[in-house]
Amino acid sequence: MISSLAFSLAYAAVTATAGPCDLLDRAAAAQLIGAPVTKMEPSGPEPDEDSGGSRTTCTYQAGQAMLIVIRLDFPDAAAASAIASAEIEPEKLGEQKASAKPEAGLGEKAWLIRAPSAIEYVVVKGSTVLTLALGGVSKPLDTYEAQLRTSATAAAGKL
Repeated sequence: MISSLAFSLAYAAVTATAGPCDLLDRAAAAQLIGAPVTKMEPSGPEPDEDSGGSRTTCTYQAGQAMLIVIRLDFPDAAAASAIASAEIEPEKLGEQKASAKPEAGLGEKAWLIRAPSAIEYVVVKGSTVLTLALGGVSKPLDTYEAQLRTSATAAAGKL
């Protein structure tokens, strides 16, 4: 009896964790991209060699347009915060010709990152770093900022 209870509790803990495709549904992704999603592809969890975290990804695609939701999980909040902060250092962003602007109200820390070919929100919430990145879209990237923030806020709320 105890072993079946332990299994049930362990299973509930595993299934309670939202994967990246659970954080943003297909309809929300289509609305953000501006076209019906023709391909939705989850991957992971798998070790992320760059950060040391556990990475899961969901890619939504409609023609050339693509929205990528990345969830990186770490052992604790300090590790998540340190990794996210290191990734937005000016030297790293400069290599990509990108800029980062701190954003309030999305998690413990959050940034809007603009690059020549993509716009993304990076949110640190607890021991998780969540990224929503959008590119290949038909309109200027800045026109997607408010809608991407809304999607990032909704996804972060599910963590």
